[in-house]
Amino acid sequence: MSRGKPDFWMMFIIFLLTGFGLVMVFSASYYDGLIRYDDSYYYFKRQLFWALGAVFLFFVFSNIPYTLYRRHVGAILLSSLALLSLVFIPGIGQTVNGATRWIQLGPIGFQPSEWAKVGAVIYTASIMVKKRDVLGSFRKGLLPPLIVLGLMASLIVLEPHFSSTVILIGTCMTVIFCAGARIKHLLLLTSAGLPLLIWVMVFEEYRLQRLLIFLDPWKDKTGSGYQTIQSLFAIGPGGLLGKGLGNSIQKLAYLPMPQTDFIFAVTAEELGFVGGAFLIGLFIAFVIRGIRIALKAPDQFGVLLGIGIVTMFALQALFNLGVVTAILPVTGVPLPFISYGGSSLVISMMAAGILLNISRYQTAAATSKSKEKTGYPRPQLVPPSRPFRI
Repeated sequence: MSRGKPDFWMMFIIFLLTGFGLVMVFSASYYDGLIRYDDSYYYFKRQLFWALGAVFLFFVFSNIPYTLYRRHVGAILLSSLALLSLVFIPGIGQTVNGATRWIQLGPIGFQPSEWAKVGAVIYTASIMVKKRDVLGSFRKGLLPPLIVLGLMASLIVLEPHFSSTVILIGTCMTVIFCAGARIKHLLLLTSAGLPLLIWVMVFEEYRLQRLLIFLDPWKDKTGSGYQTIQSLFAIGPGGLLGKGLGNSIQKLAYLPMPQTDFIFAVTAEELGFVGGAFLIGLFIAFVIRGIRIALKAPDQFGVLLGIGIVTMFALQALFNLGVVTAILPVTGVPLPFISYGGSSLVISMMAAGILLNISRYQTAAATSKSKEKTGYPRPQLVPPSRPFRI
């Protein structure tokens, strides 16, 4: 494969999202920072620090050949499982609001589930290429990777982090579908897995309570439904053009921690329908451009890896926007590139860097006809015996 220039449009979209996020983190957090830490810039300075590190890692990962991940998929998988296991070790795992999702190493804390989602995408893309000739057999083709993915999902559920589990499973199943797995096998998996997910969702009382409150937040408007109601109170008055950047009312101690999962509510209040639509448009452009990059990859691993990364971002954005607009029950899913949080931003930029690296090799696929004239073989995405769905 010949290395070409990266997709500059994708790079522009990524940096536009990151810059938009920094502006909104400052706007949404300055009052909370002043009240909690006597520093209006507290959250912004931390997010800016993480953003600078994330940009550095973005360029590092955009220059690492994506084929390298397939060669070291075993180490990536083991690191994901090890990090997910470390959260349960006293003194390393940190419990926040009843959930043990964080690893704290000195002043640095991060969520292993963020890296685990990327690791699961890399593993699924790699194993699907390896087993492409036996995908017609459930026992040989699908069962081994499903056991591994089930183990990863179980560790995340135990934290507990149900939403990340759903995103991981949904992303990996999309990759498996695109790899050419049989529809009947996927339907059987769905019929078997959906009741299990529903059981996990209602098994814990707090999850069941969230589901019931989601159906009618005003039943407990000062308790479990408070955050959803305040989010809607922010979005509604925003109107067409909003109240102006920095002029949100709900961030003044009405909407809890507005710079994190509910940052879109502040965006809609301050920038209105136009600002909210612009942000959603950026995510749509990211998905469209990402799919275009994936489809132009010169091999099946690159295609599946690109599709997996794009799906992961798309599902995470859909979950966040669904929660903020009361379409989905409240759950802890940050808006990629936008919400306050170091581990989310760093891992997002690393994954985006991998996607950008795939774009460096799209020229080889796009100009394959001219290369055939010089004697180079056209890249073969999948064997003829097992066609690709994409």
